[in-house]
Parts: sequence; structure tokens; C-alpha cells
Amino acid sequence: MRIESNPAPNQDLATSTGSADFRIYSKASRQREVEHTTVLVIDDDPLVIRLIEKSLEGSAVVLHEFGVPEAGVLDLEGIDLVFLDYKMPIRDGLEILGEIRSEHPDLPVVFLTGFGSPEVAEAALAAGATEFLTKPAGPSVIRSSFSQLIKPKADLRRGNERSVSQPVDELVGDRFVAPRPFQGWSKSGEVYAGRLVRFTSESAVVEFPKDADIEAGIEIKDISFTFGRQRVWSGAGVVADVTVVSPNLLEAEVVIPGMWNVVEDDGTGKPIGEVEILDAPSVVGRDLAGEIETEQSELPDEFRLAAYELAGILRAVQQECHRFEIAEDESIESVDQLRAQENVVQTLSDRYAPAFWRIMLKFERSAAEIKHPKKLKAAKSFAKKVIFPMALSSPFLSRVVEKPIGVPGDFGMLGQILGNPLEGNSLYDRIFNSWILNCGAADAYRYRVDLLSREIYRRVEECSKDGAGPTKILSMASGVAYEVQRYIESPTPGCRVDFSLVDFSTDTLDEASRQYGALGALPEGVSLSMHQSSVIDLANRSRGVSGGSNDDAYSPDTDYDLVYCAGLFDYLSDRLIVKVISYLFGILRPGGKLVVSNYTINNPIQSWMTMVMDWELIYRSEEQFSNLVEKAVGEASFELEVDRGKVEVYGIIRK
Repeated sequence: MRIESNPAPNQDLATSTGSADFRIYSKASRQREVEHTTVLVIDDDPLVIRLIEKSLEGSAVVLHEFGVPEAGVLDLEGIDLVFLDYKMPIRDGLEILGEIRSEHPDLPVVFLTGFGSPEVAEAALAAGATEFLTKPAGPSVIRSSFSQLIKPKADLRRGNERSVSQPVDELVGDRFVAPRPFQGWSKSGEVYAGRLVRFTSESAVVEFPKDADIEAGIEIKDISFTFGRQRVWSGAGVVADVTVVSPNLLEAEVVIPGMWNVVEDDGTGKPIGEVEILDAPSVVGRDLAGEIETEQSELPDEFRLAAYELAGILRAVQQECHRFEIAEDESIESVDQLRAQENVVQTLSDRYAPAFWRIMLKFERSAAEIKHPKKLKAAKSFAKKVIFPMALSSPFLSRVVEKPIGVPGDFGMLGQILGNPLEGNSLYDRIFNSWILNCGAADAYRYRVDLLSREIYRRVEECSKDGAGPTKILSMASGVAYEVQRYIESPTPGCRVDFSLVDFSTDTLDEASRQYGALGALPEGVSLSMHQSSVIDLANRSRGVSGGSNDDAYSPDTDYDLVYCAGLFDYLSDRLIVKVISYLFGILRPGGKLVVSNYTINNPIQSWMTMVMDWELIYRSEEQFSNLVEKAVGEASFELEVDRGKVEVYGIIRK
């Protein structure tokens, strides 16, 4: 299914949100664009497609081939460059590459492989790929590959080309979010205003307008920027390198000799993303930091030492990776470089990861002893100040910090847990990102998707034996429901299933709609609807306590075969949990099953999640959660199940 860059609504996937935004990009409409540089992306991952589209914005028309084109139907007329993924269902990229080369021997093809797959990369080059990129490739790498393989057509006249005066948006995961405002000052008092791309403990990469008076060697004073809900400061830095990344943008690397200073906010009370450019260097952040330093002096020595040791190990890994990257020989074949990088990742993980997790245990143990609210606040500020500069170059950690306020576990974060852990702009980023995404807390989420997927297949099989109509399944606080996507990709033959996804976030439902649209037409016998609502609102409305009446409000049926709600109770009080379980149990048909869950006190990185990641959960023991379930459902039969690390507990209840 070919999709254009700015799709219009389509009714192929009916949802109550009306947000299924996919339209086939027809051959006739493409003829109007052939005078422009046109890129085709063949990939079944919407996030990769969105990233390439954003990276090439203003430089090319980007077309999408969702799913896998059947043999003999791939239309490459008017295409100037192809980005081709390797791992896709039914047909892999090597097979499609062979088809492309048989008809278009000179068409540039950039082959996309998972990080650490030198054998595949080598096979792709042998099969005729022009170049290969390891996934995930960042925007600058994608733009560089594009500019090297294609000379953009001179008469590019698209209306969506970005002007210098427009704000620079950033793609984080799969959503456009507010920019990270960056500012600093020259010796003469001139303000440098830009947008932070990424930062490490030693440098920041910043995008500036093309006409900015910025060049290598310039000193920038009183540097500050916002990152999520944090305000980050440093006394001074020096511009080390400036690169032109688009007709309207420069990218500058600013080397920071001192440490970053991280504070909770900038003191202005302005919403994140709307921090004004100040008229003069500000001391707000430094003053606030001084107050925090006084509070931090009262923290336990073991806690402070553990934070410094965690940062120290990460710095050691970063320095080892930096030495390797400097020493890389550009004359060596890129496949051999990939093999060498793979070896470095494995070697450094074997060397440093065990020590990192030993110190993490000390960090957790010492943090658990801090009880006073004022000291907890100081501990959180201290941990961020010490660890953030080494941690936030991890794509997952940065997504967690920048997640939309009010969305505790957004789809971008959860998608990264299920995706490739070796993400990042550098070897260090990839190594540290993989450590965090391979810990027990992340593994518990992967187990959750497996468990819910298992329960869906079981209920479909049980209900199909009854022959009483379609299996009705309700996912409450659904997110994008990866477990439902799994079923749609591999449905039980001959069975009818009606899925209903309910979530309070319209952004999440929009993303779910987009992802399900990318899967193509629903299998025969499967229907899917999406609804915007809160389970607490539904529970209140069912008891007649909701304020006002809304005839158009969504109201679920009362005869579901399977209802599940996982990932919500970690944020609810005991009273609300009992209310919600009781309500969900009530909309089951006799013989139906309800699955609910809660993270347990066994989470090995509780304090890290709370202090460093701003991810605060309500943890309960298995006994505590069992008591809440029993209180909600009375004499009904239920059993508990935990994941391999006993990090999340599930109540599986029969009606």
C-alpha cells in the first residue's frame, strides 16, 4: 500500500476517533510530483518511515510502501532513491532488492539493517545495495546519505519547505513535540538562540538558523536549555564544529569543559517549550542550584557515592567508545567496521555492565533509606544533576523525560521497550540504552505483552468452540495495544473477533489508528473499534456519580469474553482500584475473564525510575494486590501470576 507524506482520511479502518489517516498514493497523483526528488521507503515500521520523512523534509517528496509489496507489483517510476528495510514479514529486503536490481540496475538503494548485523549488510552490498545504514539511523545520517546519493532537482518548489523564521520541530520517537530551546551569549552580549539536538556530559549539538553568526572557535557563555521538564545550565562552551545540514539550518557542536547543572525548572512558570529568550544572562538556575546544593549536603554519603559511581562507569564507557570511534579507519570496508563495532559493544558490556548493576543495587538500597519529603526532593535533584549528563543521550531515557505531561507510560516509550535496544547516535548511546532496556522492569513489560497475547488466543479458541458468535475483547487503558497487533498479524483461522480499544489519550488513539492502518486491511472475521474515555469516568457513570450527562459518550457493552487493564493500576489508589476492578468484572459475560496488573515492590530499579526517570509508580506486594482483587470481586475465582523477575503481578479472574 503506497502512502504519501501528507495523507488524507480513508475509511479502510473504521474507528470511533475518525483518525485513520491513510490514503493510497495513486500513480496519477504521483505524476504531478515527478519533477521533484522523490524517495520511496519500503518498511513495515511506521516509526522508521516517519523519521525518514521528517529527516528529508524540504528536500524530497517521501512516499511510503507500508507492508511488503508482492512480487512483480513494485512500481518505481519517478523514484530517485529507495530506503529498503531488511526484516519484514513474508518477504525480506534482500528478495525485494533483487527484484529492484533486475528492473532498475542504477537506482540508488539504501539498505536498512539492525545494528550488529554485518552478515546481512554484506549480503545486501553483494546483492547490489548502494549503501547500508544500521537502524536506528539518526536524522543527520539519513540526510548525509541522501545528499551523497542524490543531487536534489533544481526546481524543487514544494510549499512545505521550512523557512528560517519558523520554529524547528523535533521528531521524538514518533511524535512531533515542542523544541528544546537553547540559548547562550557571546562575549559582546549577542544572544545565540537555537534548538538542542542532543547532549552528553562533554558537548551539546545545537541547530541554528542558517544566517546565525556562528562558527568554529566562538565561545558561548551562560549556556542553558530545557530538556523535558528540566532546566540545564553550564557556564561556558566553545563551538568545535559547524555543519550545514539543510538549506536553512546549521548544526554546531559546542564543547563544554565543565559539568552540566540540572535543575527542575527555569523558575519562570512558563510551559515547557515556551521558555522565552532572556534579555540578559540569567542567574535563576544558578541561584536555585545553590539552594539545592545546601539541601544535598545532608544526603547520606552512600547515596551520593553511588550516584557518582554510576556516572563514573558511564563516563568510562563513553571514553572507551570515543577512543574507538576516533581510531576507526575510514579506508576499511564499512561491513568490517560494523563487525568491529559489534565486538566493541559486546566487549564493553561484558566489562562494565556487571559493575553498573552492582552499584545500581547500592543506589537503590541507599535511596530506599531516604524518607523525609524534603530530603527526597533533594535526592532527586542530586541524582539528576550527577547522572543526567551521562544518561540522557539514551533515546529511551530522553523519551521518558520528554514524555507528554499527564501521560505516564506513553506509546513511544513502550514501543522502544519492544524495539531494538541498541538505539542511539553513538556506540556509547547504544550500549547504555541496551542496558536500561534489558533490565527487569523493561523485561516485565515485554512479558506483559506476551501474557495478554496468550490470553487473547486462549479466549478466542475457547469461544470458537461454543459457536455463539464473535469473541468480544475489550482493552481498557489500551495504549496502542501491541498484543492486538500481534493477533491481527497472525489470527486464528476461521474465528471471529471484535476488539474494542479504550484510552483517555486522543494522541495515543491517533497513533494506534496510524499503526493499525499500516498493517493493511483487517483479516477476515476481525473487527476493531477505538474509543476515547477514561475507565474511572466509565466506572463513575455506571454508578450514576458522573457529573452531567452526555448521550454521545462511549458506553461499553456488558457481555465481553475478555477484558484486560494492564499498566493503569500502578497510578491508582487502593479505593480506585477496587472500584475499577468491580466495574470491569461487571461487564463480563458469565464465563468471561478479566486480567488486571500492578508493578510489585520487587522492581529492581524503583528509585532510579522515580529519581532519574521521573516515572513514579505505586508499588504493591503480591499479597496487597491479591487483597484488592478479592475485595472487588468477592467470591469469584481468580489466580495470580508474575513475570520471570516477579516485577509485575497479574490478577486473572473468572466470572
